[in-house]
Amino acid sequence: MTADLTSNPQRGLSLFLTIPADGEPVRTYNQSLETVRLVEEIGYETVWAAEAHFTLIGLPSALTFLAAASQTTTTIRLGTAVVPLTFDNPIRLAETAALVDALSDGRLEFGVGKGNGGGFSTVAFEAFNLSEDDRESLYAHALDDLRRALGGTVAAGDKEVTLYPPPAGLLPRLWQATGNPRTAAEIGRAGDGLLLHRLVPSGDAGQIQSGLIDDYLGAHTGERSPRIGISRVVLPASSKRDAVALLDSELRRNPGQYVTPGGPPGTAEEFLTRSNVKYGDPDDVVEQLLQDAAFTRSTDYLFSVPLPQSSPQFRDGLRLIAQEIFPRLPAHDRAPTA
Repeated sequence: MTADLTSNPQRGLSLFLTIPADGEPVRTYNQSLETVRLVEEIGYETVWAAEAHFTLIGLPSALTFLAAASQTTTTIRLGTAVVPLTFDNPIRLAETAALVDALSDGRLEFGVGKGNGGGFSTVAFEAFNLSEDDRESLYAHALDDLRRALGGTVAAGDKEVTLYPPPAGLLPRLWQATGNPRTAAEIGRAGDGLLLHRLVPSGDAGQIQSGLIDDYLGAHTGERSPRIGISRVVLPASSKRDAVALLDSELRRNPGQYVTPGGPPGTAEEFLTRSNVKYGDPDDVVEQLLQDAAFTRSTDYLFSVPLPQSSPQFRDGLRLIAQEIFPRLPAHDRAPTA
């Protein structure tokens, strides 16, 4: 039975939506908008849209998609996870974000980042005629310019001009993604939210990201409550065996959508391990999540389900997360949403 929790969204429960770049963008984007409406109905607080350039997974413009989503929803918050600042003009980006925030009546959560390292964004740097060696400095300069623009005015020669719509309400809703301890501390000092990826280059993601949380909290200004959003992939099913069988079927049907850092997985089990997927029945999934050192310290849980959005099992998974998994997870205080 589907619970209608629209009037009372479950705080901290989010969907991390990775929208594939396939041969049918009209169908895919319309299906994704339907998914946003579904999770609003089920009771999710936020949906986060992934942005990426020239890859099989991710939107070329998350803000454009969220502008469309804002017109077919009323309560769910709309987040970018994340906009790679390097590839945009930060002033233009601030204008666009302000417009989406106005269209959604203040529901935008603005996540930004450097672009994934490890070669994931190399093609984008090349296409935009930028050096990936300058990734850190490009981001730092763009973030400074973005923050000034979100203040509401920017320099134009010897005068200042005002952005419209006014974007200042977005500053308390700025999030940054990182896997770098120094950047995590800088995010804390700025009072921004911290976004953590589902994977790390090597080692146990929970342990490594728990260290990033230490860096973030140790430097946090205290002016706003800490916000820590963590992305995790879960595959709920009736059992672990059924989850593996379900994924194996999809892997054979569409292997191009199941790329991992180590290359194409040979088996469903290999994908589940490489991609840090928590799977099995709800009891199994809860147990695995509670063993994740970083997950249990986060305020916002960004779940994704590694199945096509058109699959009934995908929609069933979203409901299981909301109704049988999320209510059994730790709840953490955070600042009220503006």
